[in-house]
Amino acid sequence: MIGYSNIKSSAKYRIFGFVLISVLCSGNAFAQGSPYDLIGFGDPVISEAARMEGIEGSGVALTDSRTINDINPAALSMLTRARIEARLGFFYDRSTLGSEQSVQRIVKFAGASFATSLWEKERIGFALGFAPLTNADAETKQTDSGIGTTIYRREGGLSQLYLGLSARPFAALNIGARADFLFGNLRVISQSDVSQGEGTTPGVFQREYSEAGVRGTFGFLLTLDTLLPELKGLTIGGVFSTGSSLSSKKRTIVTPVNSLLDSTIEVEGFGYYPSLIRLGIATRFGDRYRIEADISGQDFSTASLYSSTKAVSGDPNLGPSNRYSIGIERLPIMGDEAKGIGFWERTGIRMGASYATLPFRPDTKMTVSEISVSAGLGLPMNYESLFDFSVSAGIRTPQITGGAPKDFFMKMGASISLSEKWFVPLRRGDD
Repeated sequence: MIGYSNIKSSAKYRIFGFVLISVLCSGNAFAQGSPYDLIGFGDPVISEAARMEGIEGSGVALTDSRTINDINPAALSMLTRARIEARLGFFYDRSTLGSEQSVQRIVKFAGASFATSLWEKERIGFALGFAPLTNADAETKQTDSGIGTTIYRREGGLSQLYLGLSARPFAALNIGARADFLFGNLRVISQSDVSQGEGTTPGVFQREYSEAGVRGTFGFLLTLDTLLPELKGLTIGGVFSTGSSLSSKKRTIVTPVNSLLDSTIEVEGFGYYPSLIRLGIATRFGDRYRIEADISGQDFSTASLYSSTKAVSGDPNLGPSNRYSIGIERLPIMGDEAKGIGFWERTGIRMGASYATLPFRPDTKMTVSEISVSAGLGLPMNYESLFDFSVSAGIRTPQITGGAPKDFFMKMGASISLSEKWFVPLRRGDD
């Protein structure tokens, strides 16, 4: 399963991987959360910003100066003021397979960022932020009458700390680059409680992965209406994130049944997180309404949590992932423009929809698709501060009906973006 094909020397891990695959496709073996999060690095995160979630992540060609775009670093040069953002998320998942059903609810901190215009004359922007990259949180349970119960649990994920810089070399083009420092831990636990009477100690197999690496993210924005005024609001954007070779540390803890002794083995190794490409096109209707369509692709068949050598081979339970999204929004009115306008008239409104082929392959011949819709509000606060709220819902469906669980999920996000009158951009002395 998770790096299973890369660790052929570990018989115990091969057995554990086989059991997880069997559990994932077994009708009575899962208990909490999406079983797909048991595969690979977990569920890839597009953006945890409520502004982006409200339009289903359609933010590659977003040029708004009142948000920190964590999808396309080229948009940082659109900022006119310093901003601070903090995010919080709630996730609900219900998995169904046959007559069995599981439910999971998670409240989590979803990242924070700071961005400012360093040099307004040349449109140079800077950002520093933290955000999750993948989420892996699931639990399965298998009960054998007369033998006992085995619980399989997965926790953790990858995160990124990023530094971004962008500029506008000429009026129609914004370019940006970002250094993403990837880090995280994933914990896989198998606990067997064998029915052998009183005094029996549950057998525990625990494997932890500590990952660290660096990747580059590069983006551009081409605002065509600066070349032809008739093309009002027409923007094309693109983003490319390089693949990242990871330093991976594998720590294995085995506690046998009926024994107070355990063994711990720690081994250094290598991992790999795949490259990502995104493209987007957007346009405006009037002064406040915009619509954007995005497409993205990422090949997780090359991904690996752990390999004992630098020649990293991919995970057979992961594959290519493609995503298509569209969003429409009414932009909020803020600052000096909002004088004399009612609150609800100033409020931003968003809707979005997406379709994706997920990277998960519970069976090497089976794909999983996802359909999702979203909505959001942007509520103005004080001068240039904004509170964003989003809600999205969707389903994940395996290619073979009954071959793997069907998921219904719902996500809610809240972001606060602060930018008051005293948040002024830095300027050169001769500006």
